[in-house]
Amino acid sequence: MILRPLEPPSAAASEFLPAWKVVERIQRQPHDGCWMITQPSHAVLAGDFAAKIVSAQAPKLDAALLRAISLHDAGWGVPDAQAIMQSRSIRGSCPRSFIQCTTAEFLDAWERSIEVAASVGPAGGYMVSRHFARIAEQGAAQLAEADRRKAIAFLKHESARQTRMAAKQDRSLADLERLTDVLQFCDLLSLYVCAGASDSAEFPEYFGVKARLTVSEAGYRLDPPLLGPGSAFSVAALRHPATKDLSSAELQIKLV
Repeated sequence: MILRPLEPPSAAASEFLPAWKVVERIQRQPHDGCWMITQPSHAVLAGDFAAKIVSAQAPKLDAALLRAISLHDAGWGVPDAQAIMQSRSIRGSCPRSFIQCTTAEFLDAWERSIEVAASVGPAGGYMVSRHFARIAEQGAAQLAEADRRKAIAFLKHESARQTRMAAKQDRSLADLERLTDVLQFCDLLSLYVCAGASDSAEFPEYFGVKARLTVSEAGYRLDPPLLGPGSAFSVAALRHPATKDLSSAELQIKLV
């Protein structure tokens, strides 16, 4: 679950900050109330972003690849549904951010997500598998020994799966890696927007481009404009705690 504080978080600094650090800070901060955005809904938004990419340096995406991006967090569907039920119960427990999940919860959701993406096509399955493998590779060294072993086993399993899926389609490994870049960019952009961040942020280099994002009352501005300016998006959100008058909303996103 991605949590978006009801009170929009103020910018922490005037300079450009790493986009992931901004997301992580918001997900860890205490709050009195929030909007809950499920991981599958966030993934759909990432797919909507991918469909609007206009950069000549980004690889072309067909319908199957766009669907794989939109499904890349499908494995979180059940745990997120359970979290919603708990938040709507009489006791109304506060939802956890995905940041607070255990390594075992992450790996289980990732494996389920990869299986769903692979059912769409081998290239999409490879892309989603590599996406999560990159995350695991970056974070494994920071884990406790038992969790590190689980992450290493996951990486070994996914490496074999990637080899099988790469052999079932015609793109080169270099092209598949660039497709993974697209997923990672759209995933991080979606996380940033869903969290309600307002800091100026910079993204890692993806498909040869390093983008920066600024936020104003008019909307979000990417430099370079990787997505078509003027594009409008929305994402479904649930309010916690729910009130008699308001329990859900479609949050609007606009690029300028």
